[in-house]
Amino acid sequence: MTKTIVLCIDRDNDIGTKTGTKGPIIGIDENLKVAKELALEDPEDTDVNALFGAIKTAKELRTEIVTITGDRRVGITSDMKLSEQLDEVIKKLKPESVIIVTDGEQDEEIIPMVQSRIKINSIQRIIVRQSKELEKAYFTILHFIQEVSDDPNLSRLVFGIPGLVLILLAIGGLFGAVSLMLNVILAIIGIYLVIKGLGWEDDFFNWSSDFVKSLSIERISIVTYIIALFALVIGLSYGFEEYSMRNPHEFIDLFVVITTMNSGNILLLALLIAIIGRIIDDYAAERYIKIRKYIILLVLIPLIKLIGESWANYYVYGTVTYLVNFIVVILAGVILCVLVIKTTERIFMEEIKAKEKLITEFSKKKVYDQDGKFIGNVSKILLDGSKLTGIKVGKLKIPKEDIVSSEGAIMFEARN
Repeated sequence: MTKTIVLCIDRDNDIGTKTGTKGPIIGIDENLKVAKELALEDPEDTDVNALFGAIKTAKELRTEIVTITGDRRVGITSDMKLSEQLDEVIKKLKPESVIIVTDGEQDEEIIPMVQSRIKINSIQRIIVRQSKELEKAYFTILHFIQEVSDDPNLSRLVFGIPGLVLILLAIGGLFGAVSLMLNVILAIIGIYLVIKGLGWEDDFFNWSSDFVKSLSIERISIVTYIIALFALVIGLSYGFEEYSMRNPHEFIDLFVVITTMNSGNILLLALLIAIIGRIIDDYAAERYIKIRKYIILLVLIPLIKLIGESWANYYVYGTVTYLVNFIVVILAGVILCVLVIKTTERIFMEEIKAKEKLITEFSKKKVYDQDGKFIGNVSKILLDGSKLTGIKVGKLKIPKEDIVSSEGAIMFEARN
């Protein structure tokens, strides 16, 4: 039994990446060999200093030295690997305590994990030719950037919106329309806040990502998008000309003009063509449950246009005939929507039941890693149509491929 060992920590696995050596590295000779290899590979790496500092301490105390290595993906993945290696070292050497040697703030974040397993006698930080406070500031900023980058929601907020604002301001400055762009920016931020406030953020960005993927030339929808784009341009051009001729001033007049313009039919056609393209894509990918949503939209969108047009005609002419027409359109629309919803429900009943079964099976289940450590409860089930693609536990996303077992509780294996 070794009473005290010197423990060197390489959380981001620079040693493994640059020398190919896997942790734990046990013994002065082995650590000295790795330190020399790392120094030759990258003399500026601060882990070189930490290794030589740990070796020096081990020689002075005439004790054992162990280096444990994490992963380039600093966070849960790296800390799980460090935890596994530390457990292996404790089982093999049976030390009573450790002296931790690190190269700075980042490695010290796992001290609570070490402390939960073994007593810590001392912590040595090896810093060479640089300000201690400067390094702290550097790692604080680096940690913030990594944390933001790892969280899609934070990344959109911290990087995405400011980036979009700068681009729009640059375009506005280029064309002398800064005031207009400021209004556009305020509108975009407002829309984003509404989406976030209603809890639609993930769904919105998943839809956006899916839309971008659908622009591939390998998909049929790209053809329908191009046709829809041409129809959209024609409709907007025709609509702008028609709008300019009528020149409405009040809001209510504006609504009437928009709903009664002939160009509205062209714009509607563009939207329906784009939806048909998505239906073809989803059918090819066997995402049948999504087809149901688009079929309902194919009925609902023209119906909204028809209701708006009927109301506008009644507002303009004010006769009983147009009022009756408006009421009939609403009643017929409600009946038609109910029929479409119920009919598609029967057609896609198998897919709907499969989706509901997955939601029931995984909802709120407890999740453990391969070592039996409790991670948390399932917060969201990720589906592609009626097929499971993964689950989320808080901010942690677990792909379907990593789920080892889902009987009783969910067990997953973190992959490299």
